[in-house]
Amino acid sequence: YINTESGKKQFLDLLVREKLILEAAKQSGINKKDEYKQAVKDFSAEQKKQFKEYEDGLLMEMFLKELQTTLITPTADEVSKYYEENKADFTNPTAVVAKHILVQSKEDADTVLSKIQSGESFDKVAQEMSTDRISAEKGGLIGPFRKGELVPEFEKAVFSLQKGQISEPVETPFGFHIITKVSEEKLAPISEDVAKAEITKTLSKTKFENWFADKKKTLNVNVDYTKLNTIPTKEAAETDENDKDEILGKFSN
Repeated sequence: YINTESGKKQFLDLLVREKLILEAAKQSGINKKDEYKQAVKDFSAEQKKQFKEYEDGLLMEMFLKELQTTLITPTADEVSKYYEENKADFTNPTAVVAKHILVQSKEDADTVLSKIQSGESFDKVAQEMSTDRISAEKGGLIGPFRKGELVPEFEKAVFSLQKGQISEPVETPFGFHIITKVSEEKLAPISEDVAKAEITKTLSKTKFENWFADKKKTLNVNVDYTKLNTIPTKEAAETDENDKDEILGKFSN
């Protein structure tokens, strides 16, 4: 369009109109009003925040790629060793479907268990109390999954259950779970070649978790989970947005 003579003139007219309006706006004194200054200040702060997030994100992304190539990726020997040490899980694999209710304290887990033992349905309690809202909408349903796909504490509990049996509270890094086994299915054997990608992923995750724990110890990082109790409810946060920076400051300190 702007390669035509009329198009060039119209495009130029638009630019001139924009510059003229901008100059008139400056002369009007609007740029001296508090409302304008505050809006510019807020935008500048948001831009600085986004730039910092980009810097940090890029730094972590590049570091993780380097970490993966130098430390996290397992060797072929490590993959073969894992297959041999866990051969039964591959030559005679089992897939399990389960339901769970996740809560954040032992007391809440005991309450969940008491409700179920007194006759309330697992699905109903999951929908009411589970903090895993994705599975809660399905009555706590997760799976099918095989060994090595979930956290060890959870897997150990669910694979030891009989169909329909309810577990005692099981603690994992995510909180406390009440679990029931829905079904268990035998699968076809998996060769080492087929299992390589899965084993590599599992070992990479383990290596990263070990690296993370070691770095956490080296840097003397201690997490005070009691600070979680200072987070306001959604309603309170909405009514007093100014408290957000103070709350985040408590965590950063």
